[in-house]
Amino acid sequence: MLELGYRAGIGFWIGVLETLILALYLVPSTAVLGAVLFMGVFGDAIASHLRHGDPVLSHDLFGVYLGVIMWAGLWLRDPALRAVFPVRRART
Repeated sequence: MLELGYRAGIGFWIGVLETLILALYLVPSTAVLGAVLFMGVFGDAIASHLRHGDPVLSHDLFGVYLGVIMWAGLWLRDPALRAVFPVRRART
């Protein structure tokens, strides 16, 4: 964390925050709120790695990969979300 420019000990509090957001994500009635908050955390991780000059595919875009997996999992388990974002086949 020090290499990325964060002060010592902040990693614990980031972990606590992520645990609280995970609890929101796991409860079906607050899952979308948890997903939106997680995207904020992922965005901060992306910004930190961009600022540090880390490799793009392995470090910078890792938050994007996690976000896609998270939203895909939520889309698969929530019929209301599938109704908002349906998958449609192309007409021939």
